[in-house]
Amino acid sequence: MRVALLTSYRQQCGVATYAENLVEALPGAGVEPVVFAPRLARGERAAAGPSPPRLWGANRAFGVEAVRVMRAIRAARCDLVHLNVNLSLFSSRIVFALGGLARLAGLPVVATLHGRDGGGPGRRFKVWRLQRALRGARLVVHNDEHARELVDFGHPVARVAVIPHGMPPAAPARSLAEARRALGLAPERRVLAHFGFLVPDKGVLEVLRAFASLRRQGAHDLHYWVSGAVNPRDEASRAYFEVLREEVTRLGVADHVHLTGEFVSHEAATAAMQAADWVVLNYLTGSSQASSGAVSRALASGRPVAVSAAPVFDDVRSAVHTFDGPLEGALASLLEPSGLAESVRERARLHLDRASWPSVAAAHARLYRSLVGSG
Repeated sequence: MRVALLTSYRQQCGVATYAENLVEALPGAGVEPVVFAPRLARGERAAAGPSPPRLWGANRAFGVEAVRVMRAIRAARCDLVHLNVNLSLFSSRIVFALGGLARLAGLPVVATLHGRDGGGPGRRFKVWRLQRALRGARLVVHNDEHARELVDFGHPVARVAVIPHGMPPAAPARSLAEARRALGLAPERRVLAHFGFLVPDKGVLEVLRAFASLRRQGAHDLHYWVSGAVNPRDEASRAYFEVLREEVTRLGVADHVHLTGEFVSHEAATAAMQAADWVVLNYLTGSSQASSGAVSRALASGRPVAVSAAPVFDDVRSAVHTFDGPLEGALASLLEPSGLAESVRERARLHLDRASWPSVAAAHARLYRSLVGSG
């Protein structure tokens, strides 16, 4: 079976990383993926590796561009069309057109929704338009709550499938002392880490302030390693990075905070997280994301992960520690000697096994075959 996967790819983008992992795993489930991607933004460079055909304008494509995409899909002799959907990848116009052309060609359509309803009126309207455009497609989400939202919107239950966000294999074990020496940190330091793109909703500023307060209260061995990149497509991300840099200076903690804004490789990010006592993901709302790719990478690092109560973490809640109350106290409690860290690490190991990419690819393959077989 050949599946056309329309997605960002080989880009600095969480959806692209998701797609690359899925593409790698699908052949093991008997599916041959054929990738088609949006054109790169001005000044944007593709990551290393084979680059797919880039056929439409991300977020601003007109319906006529769907004709070019469908011709490529037909030429590749694909049996099914699968869209990785978020607001930055597709305009509702091209989704409407693709759906109609796929129906004419007798090709089933699957759409994985990487965003949820929420945010300001403008964003909610965009989500509404995309969901209208996807009527008739089989929708894939990562957790039950998101599935319920779609049913409430009017999508039939039978057209919504819940497939977990794939988890990378656990990284090879590494001692804290070894990992810290590799980063140029003294082994006796205590480290909190963040991983993921820098935007205001990630709550890094609040962790930074709580971290600085703990140092003032005597935690002089504490270090904050922010393995977070500026999203080059997002003006708010660039502005947030400048706010963080200014706050580091204002708080007088420049020697104790790693903050570069650079996009680093998976290996480098994993190495940084493996030096941490805890990876802390303090998302403030997280209601507009369907799932967090960052938390999957954090769990695979082998270090314990602490998260906020944001809904984006609901699908991994059993594998993480959820903190509540004032942030400063929550961080202080993480650093106290106890069995919590090892307990969380063990739960994470179990979750990684259940949601491995081969398992996720097999679930997709079953869905694809059920649709192609029914056509």
